[in-house]
Order: sequence, then C-alpha cells, then structure tokens
Amino acid sequence: MPLRRLPRIVGFEVPPLKAAVDVVRDQPILGLLSVPPTRPWVDAFIIEAALTRSTLGDALLSVDGDRVLFYASASNARARCKAVRDMVEKVSRQLFSGRPSGPSGSAASIGKHIPRKLLLVEDDEVLLDVTTEVLRTNGWAVTGMTSGAEAMAALEESSFHVVMTDIDLESPGRGVMLAEDIRQRWPRTGIVVATGRRDDLVPPLPEDALLLAKPYQRRQLLAVLNLVAGSVAPPG
Repeated sequence: MPLRRLPRIVGFEVPPLKAAVDVVRDQPILGLLSVPPTRPWVDAFIIEAALTRSTLGDALLSVDGDRVLFYASASNARARCKAVRDMVEKVSRQLFSGRPSGPSGSAASIGKHIPRKLLLVEDDEVLLDVTTEVLRTNGWAVTGMTSGAEAMAALEESSFHVVMTDIDLESPGRGVMLAEDIRQRWPRTGIVVATGRRDDLVPPLPEDALLLAKPYQRRQLLAVLNLVAGSVAPPG
C-alpha cells in the first residue's frame, strides 16, 4: 500500500484544557486521521504507545475509528499533539517498510505459542475477574492471584510467559518490588506493570518491563501482553 494511503494526522479537535489532566472528567483531544486505520496499524500503534513513556505517559492513547484519542493539560497540549502526530507518521512508515515496532517475535507471531501462560496479580478482585475473562477468551491460560506472596508461590510451582501486576498491589509500589524480584529470579519471564498513576509518579521498572496505563482498553491489554510474550522464550 502506498504511504499516502496510510493514516496521518490531518488536524486536531481540542476541548477546553485545564492545568492538570483528569481522565475521568476531562474530554480527550481528538487527532483526526486521514483514513480509517487497519487492524495491523492499530495494533502497531498500541505497541508503539506502550513503548513510549516519557512524553506520553499519562496521555492514555487510544484509537476510535478514524480518530486518535489522548489527554493533555494546557501546558503540554502542543507538545503532545506534535508527539502524537509524529507517532502516527512513525507507525505508518514502519508498516510501509514492513518493520513493525517491538521485538522480532511480537504480536503477529505470538499465536504460535499455545497456550500463552499469564500470571495476573491484582488485589481488586472485580478487575481480576473481568481481566481474566477477557484474556481467557483470547487464548491466554490465566492464573489469578491477589497478593505478591501468592504470586511468588505460583512462580515456584509453575512457569509463565508473562506476569502482569498492579503497581500498588497491597501497598504503594509493592507491584514494582514484585517485578524486581521476578526479574532477578526468573529473568526470562515477561513483565507488565499496570498503573493509574501519572508517568512522573512511576518509579523505575525492571529492565524490559512494560508499563500499561489504567484504565486500559481490551485491545491495548492484548497488544501489550502479546508484545511482551513474543519477546520471551516459551516457559519450560
């Protein structure tokens, strides 16, 4: 497909902006795409967003039809609009050249690993149940735990492609501590840390761990987990 037929930003619809972002009450900025994106483009965009933390950490990027939705404050809206425009162009160029984002074994190839094993650690039992159901209907073998101690015990008993943990599991920052322990003891396991914090309030994550912003959409969740699972060896 010619590059000119791939999505690009042709304009923005910007609501009244505030000094601080409130994703519950505020309206998102809309980045208007030149053409509706294909599913491979959306998946590549979600992966690129997951890999981009410093500039767009609390923007909560998502794609809805021919629009990119994201959040910004009055002070950073101009920079974020430019960053989103650049990201859209980057993703389109990657697909045009046949070089998608992420590791070589990313979302497109993860289906070869069946079943994909996930340890989901979340102390909100409602969110744990909902996320487990979504993932199981999309080919994941999910083991759910509500505490770090339970998670470590599960890892002692079995192996997993990916561990996904809430950042504030049981207490502030406990999920990061769990992720660090996992990286040290099981270095081949993929790690995703989910958080509702602003990016500047997130402590450093272990090497190769990805951050997933809450509230996440189904496609964001699946794309990030597929990316991480595709970059690690199948559990033995």
